[in-house]
Amino acid sequence: MRIALFGSGGFIGSNLVEHLLEATGHQVVGLDADDEKTRDIDTRGRFECHVGDIRQAAPLVEELVETSDVVIDLIAHANPSMYVSQPLEVVDLNLFQNLTLVDLCVKHSKRIIQFSTCEVYGPSEGRREPYSEDGANLVRGPIRNQRWIYASAKELLERIIYAHGQQGDLDFTIVRPFNFVGPKIDYLVEAGSIGGPRVFSHFMSALVGKGPLRLVDGGAAHRSYTHIADATRAVQLVLENPDECRSEIMNIGNPNNGTTIRELASLMLELYEELTGSPAESSIVEISGDQFYGAGYEDCDWRIPDVRKMERLGWRPQLDLRETFKRTMQWHLDRLNGATELPSYLRRNDAPQVSRRSR
Repeated sequence: MRIALFGSGGFIGSNLVEHLLEATGHQVVGLDADDEKTRDIDTRGRFECHVGDIRQAAPLVEELVETSDVVIDLIAHANPSMYVSQPLEVVDLNLFQNLTLVDLCVKHSKRIIQFSTCEVYGPSEGRREPYSEDGANLVRGPIRNQRWIYASAKELLERIIYAHGQQGDLDFTIVRPFNFVGPKIDYLVEAGSIGGPRVFSHFMSALVGKGPLRLVDGGAAHRSYTHIADATRAVQLVLENPDECRSEIMNIGNPNNGTTIRELASLMLELYEELTGSPAESSIVEISGDQFYGAGYEDCDWRIPDVRKMERLGWRPQLDLRETFKRTMQWHLDRLNGATELPSYLRRNDAPQVSRRSR
């Protein structure tokens, strides 16, 4: 099978490329604006990477779709700060540019696996049950809270894809990921920074830089975290079971790994001491969403998936919450400890060295 993977250079994309090359015999051709996260992958002669912006590479994009058996679309801005500071850029990439791939898949009769987001479920409004793909309502906040432009763009993309499927001109599966973490996630920032990447990267940056772990609005939001190794196995099953996944929306997440952001901060402080042999010189502090992200921010307070569809394919997540974060932190510590040069995606602001006990 030849797979066209758009967004191959991102966190999910680079891990998915590596998994597919190790676990399958599929050919993968990728496109991303940056290939730094895939440069160290053993291509096994089955991975071809193109560097370019989907908005400026129309002939290449169509060629990759036309010459592949299936398209996996990961292209997105997934950075909460951008939802508030650059909402029009977010909706352009996450909706309009993705629709170009949808149109090409219709034109060339190609199957598409479209990545969406668990944020389409929105605020829980008191709900405390796992979200099912076909039964849960999709809720949004007021227009002035521009955080929801990301989820709204993803939701509209889903609805258009679904309409094509109902019309009979598109073979699709939509994936809703629930908070994947693991190697190559985001990047580290200067300790004490506000805005920017997702919570793991903020907390990890704080720990190695001896800065504060900032809890947005008290850290009461509840998340369900999934190690990227479990996630890529799930994506492989979706890819290789087209009949069972046709015209389906699939949650991929670990419902047993639920925690609040406050609890996560405490866990990472504990794991840092366990992994390095020294207590972290960081403290937990609170900050409002407006202060951290800017005016117009609002949070999803509850994200726990119903994964019975994935279970019917034989998938079970294997890594619990502690092991998920232990492995992810260890990966970062291994690369920070004693390194003379790190890739820019990992170390954007000269995060300090860390000490580590012998094991």
